[in-house]
Amino acid sequence: MASKISLPNGCSMSTPSVNPKNWKSGGATLLKKNWQIQYYFYSANNEKRKLVAIKGMNEFNNLEDRRAITQGLIEDEIENNKSGYNPFTKTFVSPVDINADLHPYLDFISAFRIAASKIRCTKKHRKELGICINRLEKKVAKLGLRKVVIEQLTRRQLKQLLESCNLPDNYFNKYLSFLSSLFGELVEYECCEHNIVRDIRKRKIIKKQREILSSEHHKAVMKHLYVNHYEFWRYARIFLFSGARTTELFRVQAKDVDIENQEYNTTIAKGSNPHEVTKVILKEVIPLWNELLENTKPNSYLFSKGLKPGIKPISSSQITRRWSRLVKKSDDIKDDDGNMPTSRLHKHI
Repeated sequence: MASKISLPNGCSMSTPSVNPKNWKSGGATLLKKNWQIQYYFYSANNEKRKLVAIKGMNEFNNLEDRRAITQGLIEDEIENNKSGYNPFTKTFVSPVDINADLHPYLDFISAFRIAASKIRCTKKHRKELGICINRLEKKVAKLGLRKVVIEQLTRRQLKQLLESCNLPDNYFNKYLSFLSSLFGELVEYECCEHNIVRDIRKRKIIKKQREILSSEHHKAVMKHLYVNHYEFWRYARIFLFSGARTTELFRVQAKDVDIENQEYNTTIAKGSNPHEVTKVILKEVIPLWNELLENTKPNSYLFSKGLKPGIKPISSSQITRRWSRLVKKSDDIKDDDGNMPTSRLHKHI
């Protein structure tokens, strides 16, 4: 049995092996085979294990190149796992104390993590920051940047790190925005002199024109939802007349609604300055708001599980999934004459 390598957080891994076994000594015929690195990753206390397979060397058709890449992949995998990477979750379990002080001599990944914990933002944005940092960290060892402190990190090094991630253009631009917000915090704590992200150009993206529902299609959709999925219809109707985002409506509790004055309060968390606003309830949907408020406790969210009042908030992604399942993929939505082909409806959605 292969010996184990101790890793942070009580985890371990078996020593990686390569198939074919004679990858270091065999001849040119080895290039006709698919190579694979494999090892077992063990969670804390060896409660469960995961077989990890790596095949990134097979695109190289020169034997010496393939051997060199294979050796590099083995070393990278061990180094990443020793730095806290967990193949179960596909994230780094960082030993960094996010409550520690920021200072110029932190390695830049640790500085990023601590800065991310200090930024005022939504839970979703903080999670995306963490994913961004995790993805960058996986490439740090390969580029020889593990010991670079935040004070010494250069624009060239950061751009090389971003490019090594092979990000699609829209993700590249999003990561630039994430990093810019981190550097805004780091500059304030005097960890570095300048926000080096500002002079890294964003990539050009051709924006596709979004299709919208015609009045005919909208009528057909709403009729279908009213008959078959009333709670979703009710939410869609309120949403259309609310002037609010789904995330804002999902924060509204019964106590936030003043039905007599036709208004409700909600928090806009987008951006770095969350603030409460008062919005108008239009007369067209007052009966629907009254339905939601009937026998509802003050601290209950108006749109909880099943888009009904409840004590627990739900994610705004629920609407995206429902729209996809109940509208986009439906074969039952027709116009008043029954002549609306599903393909026409899907095109316009």
